[in-house]
Amino acid sequence: MADVYKEADQLFDEYQFRNCHELLLKQTDRGFETLWRLCRVVYSLSRELVSDPGKAKQFAACILEGYGYAVRALETSPDASAAHKYYAIFLAEKSGIEGLRQRVLQLSTILGHLKRATELNPAEPFGWFLLGRFYYKLAELPWFQRKLIHTFTTDIPDATFADALQCFERAEQVAANFFALNHLLLGQAYLAVKDVKSAKHYLELAANQTAPRTADDLEAQREAKAILRTL
Repeated sequence: MADVYKEADQLFDEYQFRNCHELLLKQTDRGFETLWRLCRVVYSLSRELVSDPGKAKQFAACILEGYGYAVRALETSPDASAAHKYYAIFLAEKSGIEGLRQRVLQLSTILGHLKRATELNPAEPFGWFLLGRFYYKLAELPWFQRKLIHTFTTDIPDATFADALQCFERAEQVAANFFALNHLLLGQAYLAVKDVKSAKHYLELAANQTAPRTADDLEAQREAKAILRTL
């Protein structure tokens, strides 16, 4: 299987997500090493669908497929960072599809798995990005949405923009310039705490990518340019 994983990793690194997915699906060995790679590539495939309303059914199917792999990965290797990371990712997406109530009820569970992922592997930058994005999205909720959420549950994690910044900065310390969306969200978080100089630095990094390759790269570039035009 080592050769298969090497090929799968190479295809993934070359952004050949569909070929990587097909290769992994052919494997009869569905141990952890196969499962977490399936999670990774299915998530990447889902990112190509998420912004297109006409592909909502495909997106939902992709998320359910990934969620199934994530559940099994966590059952197989409960002490693996990647298992917690991908379980959190797909639980968040799945509960979002199921509606606001389910998403709210799963917030603490999602946060717990994101924290565990960073504890188990603090040298993995994407885990820090995901934790920062979780904090950022909670911190930016206006009061009336928080009030609505409280109608479903009082078990809502505390989150501030400072929490988000700490995670995004940690991701950069671990692997500088690893992900354009991390630059975008660093810029947005710094704007939220009124640090325009730092915000512009990171927004310019996101906007001035020389070779955006993925849907996330393009989203980061587009949104960063739009924000910079307002500054």
